[in-house]
Amino acid sequence: MEEIKKNSYKNKSLSENFFEKSKICVFSLMGIIIFFIPIKVNNQFDTPIYHISYFFENKASSSVEVSIIFFIVVSIFKSILNVKRSDLNISVICCKIFSLIILVSIFIGKENLFFINDNFVFILKDLIMYLSILLSISSLFMPFLLDYGLIEITEAYTHKIMKKMFKVSGKIFLNFLVYFLVSDVCGIFVTCRLYKDGKLREREAAMTVLNFSVLSLSLTKELCNKINISVISFFLMEIIVLIVCNLIICRIYPLKKKKQSYYFKSNHKNVNCRKHKINKAIKTYYENKSSKNLLSLSLSYFNDVIYILMNLIPSIILIFFVVNIIYNIPFIMESVNNIINIFLSIFNLPNSNLISNIINLNLFSSILAMEGIPQNSYYITKLIMGSFISLQCVNFCLLIPFIKKSIINLTVKEILVVAFERLCIITFICFVTYKFYLAYII
Repeated sequence: MEEIKKNSYKNKSLSENFFEKSKICVFSLMGIIIFFIPIKVNNQFDTPIYHISYFFENKASSSVEVSIIFFIVVSIFKSILNVKRSDLNISVICCKIFSLIILVSIFIGKENLFFINDNFVFILKDLIMYLSILLSISSLFMPFLLDYGLIEITEAYTHKIMKKMFKVSGKIFLNFLVYFLVSDVCGIFVTCRLYKDGKLREREAAMTVLNFSVLSLSLTKELCNKINISVISFFLMEIIVLIVCNLIICRIYPLKKKKQSYYFKSNHKNVNCRKHKINKAIKTYYENKSSKNLLSLSLSYFNDVIYILMNLIPSIILIFFVVNIIYNIPFIMESVNNIINIFLSIFNLPNSNLISNIINLNLFSSILAMEGIPQNSYYITKLIMGSFISLQCVNFCLLIPFIKKSIINLTVKEILVVAFERLCIITFICFVTYKFYLAYII
């Protein structure tokens, strides 16, 4: 049966081959346009996936809020029915119920009952709507990226360099573009789905979600506006630092020790060729082609998103509630600042106390960190702070809970170790850059 599938592409007539190749081109192009190509709508320049999300957020926000509450209630009842399972207990159900109460209070405008700082309420509500709308809309169009040949074509042209430099397959380059041009949440979802479908190994999934999720074009633009620097210059610096970090981190503990096994052993074929790349990619696509139609694939992705959101949103709400309390305890915040400051002082960076505060805030939210950058800071200080905000990649309020609710096998310890490794590398690069800067001005 497998041999018949391999030879099916060869046995097709010329007209059938032309039709199938045209289908690959059209569907792949649709995926590129929907996710990556910005267009102008209502004086707003953004990708179609964001325009659709904005439309739902503006026109149907109340319906979205009701849907979120409904699915969390369903999640609670599901947990109650499965309470006898060994991996569920009463405390999990109580946490979900408490999260539901907090969510309802936010939606009806009574958030002061649970939150001390209004910034956390704004960030949390925006994050919930952002997650629910963008991730749900993206899932419906995800087959155009992952199931109609684009991933094989990308792998054919990028596999060699991605494997040699970062120890991952070429298909990760397409995943990186989702992280960079769309959002980190969509990128993580793509990584999880590729891993679930047996297209990525465990080590590749772990490297992708920790090494390639750090860079975001939208965050880069906001940072550049904040620190008043050229987007192109700052982006080039980000790319260089990201490449250096990933070159090192993928070769050391803990990512080096991750398994090379698959979550699901499928018949998926990778594309690794030197010549006739496009023909090899198309041939491999036919070997990997799913028997499901476009609607079935879209519903499959959408079902995964709903399942993730049902479990993720209550966790995020609870974490925001706890973080809001921690944020308003000066002793804890000052202690963390002092620890980071001691580390930074080793490298003799300028305004290390201010930079340590930004790093501390970025552990909770990049929005809080950007708001903490003083306008009167020195240029080199703002540049260093911007580097930590854009490339630090530790977010207790989103990244860690998202990973823990996914099927990717990463512990909190491993996530924190990778984050510390990146912190050390970025700090050293900033130290070297600062020394060159001092030599230049002198």
